[in-house]
Amino acid sequence: MTSEVRVRPPPGPIVAALTPPGSKSLTNRALVLAAMSEGTSVLRGCLDSEDTQVMRAALGRCGVVCEASEDAGEVRVVGVGGPLPRVDEPERPIDVATAGTAARFLAAVFAASPIACVVDGSARMRERPMEGLLQALRAQGADIRCLGSDDMLPCEIRGARLRGGEVRLARPPSSQFISALLLAAPLAEAPLRVVLEQGTPARPYVDMTLACLRDFGADARWLEQDVLEVSPTTLRGRDYQVEPDASAATYLLSLAAIYGGEVRVPGLGRTSQQGDARFCDVLGRMGANVLQGPEITLVRGTGALHGVDLDLSDMPDTTLTAAVLALHAAGPTRIRGVDVLRHHESDRIAAAATELRKLGAEVVEHDDGLDITPPAQIIQGAAIDTYRDHRVAMAFSLAGHVTIRDPGCVGKTFPKYFEVLAGLGMVE
Repeated sequence: MTSEVRVRPPPGPIVAALTPPGSKSLTNRALVLAAMSEGTSVLRGCLDSEDTQVMRAALGRCGVVCEASEDAGEVRVVGVGGPLPRVDEPERPIDVATAGTAARFLAAVFAASPIACVVDGSARMRERPMEGLLQALRAQGADIRCLGSDDMLPCEIRGARLRGGEVRLARPPSSQFISALLLAAPLAEAPLRVVLEQGTPARPYVDMTLACLRDFGADARWLEQDVLEVSPTTLRGRDYQVEPDASAATYLLSLAAIYGGEVRVPGLGRTSQQGDARFCDVLGRMGANVLQGPEITLVRGTGALHGVDLDLSDMPDTTLTAAVLALHAAGPTRIRGVDVLRHHESDRIAAAATELRKLGAEVVEHDDGLDITPPAQIIQGAAIDTYRDHRVAMAFSLAGHVTIRDPGCVGKTFPKYFEVLAGLGMVE
């Protein structure tokens, strides 16, 4: 892909059925669970992107057969029926690139398996938090030694069967810490009970993990408001359908809200396991017409959006979409509850503030969010820096006449995103 892409508004109202690729979150959870299962799983609708490729490659080095179709939308996984048995070329680090799901989920499963390996990632992944997770895994019996900064990647893991019992976590910087422990829990000696002393950010992602565990045969549930438990079991391979990515769908649905017309996303509705499927409620509050059935979401533009006060703590990955929608709205928008974004692929709160100001907005940056006052007229032709962050690139493509730098970063979750926009007449 070129070093930059010039994006413009569509030539007219959009009327289209648009399907984003498979969910990254569900794909990587399903790959891990299928790898630990007894028997063969066929995963359909998978995302093929950098994050899922590094997950497949890592599992492949651990004795798991992962056979992908030509477009990698279908993956056949031959599970090992328990802990991962080995690591090929153990002296070579397992590279998770920028994938937080791969880093956290694999660290937990490696810690629960009788193997030794080194896990490493990109420069940004080396800056992202791992502390609470690694401490919990050490308390469960794993030997983990960090090779750079304390409690960050790269780290050397010597696994052992997790003990189970109670693990107490202060509020983690990412729900992925909790999901990682839950995914490894079927391999433990005894039921693993996770007590969240101060709750969790992005709780729907924890719900998603529990649902995925149950889909593969685990006994996994909430016992109380902030107490979870997963019992040891042998997981069972199965056919599994990955939903379209709800976070990616927010950009497509927002096109109709901003520019008029009607966008439908089939396969994603109110029965979705993904919390971000509820973003249509945000679009409705801001003035769009929304219809959501069990397995479809439809948004119609009304020509008028207005600012709102949003607590996005349950769906922080939609923050940048909401921030750019605020540019097109009448009146100010407040976004709160998303302090976890400080530690994602970029500091997304700071990135959003910087790029919104380029477009003429007045922005007040808070520890946990943003106050955004839209300009009377959006500045045209601004060059948007993306900070190697796929969500910055996709969200700010909705701003109007802009140049998106480093558009290839969308390969992390939606490799053909700008091709979709080109098909709508939005790429110059």
